[in-house]
Amino acid sequence: MIELAALALLGCLGLAYLVVTERDLLRAILYTGLFGGLVILATYTLMAPDIVLAYVAISVALSTGLMVFLVSKTTRKEVV
Repeated sequence: MIELAALALLGCLGLAYLVVTERDLLRAILYTGLFGGLVILATYTLMAPDIVLAYVAISVALSTGLMVFLVSKTTRKEVV
């Protein structure tokens, strides 16, 4: 079980790199949602379901939805 949590956290590192380097904002938001999913998997395998429920409601659902709404009001691509 602990190996799955370690693998999920390792995947979080890769997704964090993709979020920071991505120029397409909607794709970066998708990576952020996947990052949250891996954090949920790691937290659940470490037997903390109460934290998982709070994290799903706040991070994955509310934050991702708000970011998609805000990007829809601006341009999709990041201009440097």
